[in-house]
Amino acid sequence: MRRVKRELTDGAKTRIANWLLVQRYDASKKQRGIVTEAVNLFDVHRSTIQRICNMAKAQFDSEQPVSILSQKPKKCGKKGKLHLSKLPLIAQIPYHKRVKVRSLAKALKISKTTVYRWKSLGLIKPHSNAMKPSLTNGNLKERLKWRLGALDQNTGGFNHMYNIIHLDEKWFYMTKGTQRYYLLPNDLGPYRSCKSKRFITKVMFLCAVARPRFNANGECIFDGKVGMFPFVKWVPAKRRSSNRPAGTLELKPVTSVTKETYRNMLIRQVIPTIMQKWPTDDQGLIYLQQDNARPHIQVNDTEWMEAVQLSNKQLRLIFQPPNSLDMNVLDLGFFRAIQSLKDQNSPRNTKELVKNVKDAFKEFCPIKGNKVFLSLQLVLIEVMRVKGSNNYLQKHVGKEPLERQGILPVIYSPPPTLIEECLAYVQAMPGV
Repeated sequence: MRRVKRELTDGAKTRIANWLLVQRYDASKKQRGIVTEAVNLFDVHRSTIQRICNMAKAQFDSEQPVSILSQKPKKCGKKGKLHLSKLPLIAQIPYHKRVKVRSLAKALKISKTTVYRWKSLGLIKPHSNAMKPSLTNGNLKERLKWRLGALDQNTGGFNHMYNIIHLDEKWFYMTKGTQRYYLLPNDLGPYRSCKSKRFITKVMFLCAVARPRFNANGECIFDGKVGMFPFVKWVPAKRRSSNRPAGTLELKPVTSVTKETYRNMLIRQVIPTIMQKWPTDDQGLIYLQQDNARPHIQVNDTEWMEAVQLSNKQLRLIFQPPNSLDMNVLDLGFFRAIQSLKDQNSPRNTKELVKNVKDAFKEFCPIKGNKVFLSLQLVLIEVMRVKGSNNYLQKHVGKEPLERQGILPVIYSPPPTLIEECLAYVQAMPGV
């Protein structure tokens, strides 16, 4: 019976190959006439049998699984046009016309498929552009002076940063307005609804982290995670419901954080936690770095100074430069990592939300925390290169491979010539 289709399928070719290998290595059979027998058995031309036999023998001898696949998908079919002559024209197109593949293809007068081919071949790349704070000349000067102040006068590199606690606040939401899921083809996805996105429950947390410390064997002796403190309060329920009677205490978020609220959090939560967790062999000066938000207290606040004296710790508040989110390790990477860990849970009320955030903070790996501090040092170097601006690309040095090789540095040092250039630039700036 002859074949209905002209071409053999990949499965049929593999069956022929396996049959040929069995016959070839069967000592009880004569090797002469195997190809002729296969031609009659499978109704295939002799040259096809010989080609399959050679491919199967090569795969078998190299200890690879025998699989004869068609080469047509790579060699046949219409070849897509790349229109490489139009690729340099992208630089002349305004950025607002490069937002979507459709708009870019229309501006170049080519098909969307060509743009997708460019993307798959790496000829163009997607770029997410974040809005950055606008900086004044005074901001540039303060940012440069801050960088130069972080240098060790003896080594020329940055300070070890072990004695700096970074403080910052962040809202954590019960759920996101838009959430990404992976579904099966017939899965419709979860149904989520609310009256308004403004009504999604959220809680503000004050986070305090320091640089983790490791001993000579690489064991973590201090994880640097001082604490994750929620701005919440217990409030009696005004009305009864099917879940609880009136007067039952409920955990509610503090929606407005004032200077008094922030001061109480520092005195009642942050200072006692530092006294409890800070390494006992380090009795030196500890800096608490905060941004310039209005609720933040001044460095010489009376109640703060009194609480510091009672703690027997050398604590000092400092302000990072204005409009400088890249000066704080929490904004550089800590918050994003904690948010990712928190999103793996689905809280149903404020109490569960607080617990999920604290669990995510506890779960965060101190090794990754150390890498964020190294990223901060790299950011400081890049800011020195652009003379205090925030228009720079964050440098990637491959910390994971360096860590595996055991050569991950503790401190990154800027070139001495760069330090001299920045010192001269700051001295030449007006108002210095």
